[in-house]
Amino acid sequence: MVALTPRRRSLRFGFQGISYPDVDATLAWARHADEAGFDFVALPDHLFHPKSDVFLSKGAWDVDAVLGATAVTTRRIRMMPAVTDTVRRHPATTAHFISTLDRLSHGRAMLGIGAGELFNFNPLGDVVWERPVKRLREALKVIKALWSATREQPANFEGEIFSLKNAWLGLLPVQTPHPPVYIGGYGPKMKALVAEEGDGWLPWLETPETYRRASDHISSEALKHGRNPEEIDRAVEVFTAITRDETEISRLAERASIGMSLRQDLLRQLGYQSLADESVDVLKAEFRDEDWRRINSVAGRIPREAIRSVIVSGTPDQAIGRLEEYRKAGVKSVVLISPTDLIYQNIAAYRDEIIPYFAAQDR
Repeated sequence: MVALTPRRRSLRFGFQGISYPDVDATLAWARHADEAGFDFVALPDHLFHPKSDVFLSKGAWDVDAVLGATAVTTRRIRMMPAVTDTVRRHPATTAHFISTLDRLSHGRAMLGIGAGELFNFNPLGDVVWERPVKRLREALKVIKALWSATREQPANFEGEIFSLKNAWLGLLPVQTPHPPVYIGGYGPKMKALVAEEGDGWLPWLETPETYRRASDHISSEALKHGRNPEEIDRAVEVFTAITRDETEISRLAERASIGMSLRQDLLRQLGYQSLADESVDVLKAEFRDEDWRRINSVAGRIPREAIRSVIVSGTPDQAIGRLEEYRKAGVKSVVLISPTDLIYQNIAAYRDEIIPYFAAQDR
């Protein structure tokens, strides 16, 4: 097998369609995104969903199964979970899956991984979630060790949470030294971990200005570890609706407001300290009735201009303007999260006008 060389653009485009629980629909839009010239697809890794009519309201399929199907039904596009965790999935299992996915796709696999979100495993009474950053750091060590281990030189690792003893998978990924690893997270410790271990950073919902500050922090931390900051891809997940229909944009803004209400640190950075204090952070949200009361109350009071600052919407020209702001803030890869009923409309707009615009800038 020969690994595919990813195309290099000053701004790369990933796509994520909110198409739970329809597996066939997900595979169909992934094929369409492949044909449309997107660089990668990013599929969420969820198990349990909160009881809601607005936020993750339908049952989740298993991301590993769907990514495997995506690998064999697409030709060029790369693919990743965005993002998996180290609580439900042991890092050895993750390493094994990504190695397998890389072989299924002939070198197109990427790994998106984070510390985890409580709603995904809170119903599991036998699961303990402690020291999430420490857990993730050790998990990354385990995954990378297994990706290079051989029968002659097996992996050994002794951490506080995970350990390996003379371990080797016997199934290495196609890409060398390994598939790129994108870390999702927000706090100072997570940014430091990105700088230490990540090939890319993949946060959810940032304004161009908050992104710039965080990216500068990662660059500073990378230098401390003797790394070239330019070697770390800077990605971001944003909601998108390319349409002139204000009703559609308002629906997107409503969903984004729920997301923003779950990002306490983002609210604080934007100057909404009281809203941040009142809300519930996505990492620890159990989505009980009391949680929803607080989340909905906060979402309804976030100013519209703040919500518009974390979405890409409107006409293609308006979207290009917003994406230019992200690019100037240091973003190199943007993951566009589309509402279900706008998936094909959004793909077409990016294919016909937005991706060609940015491709022309690179000539």
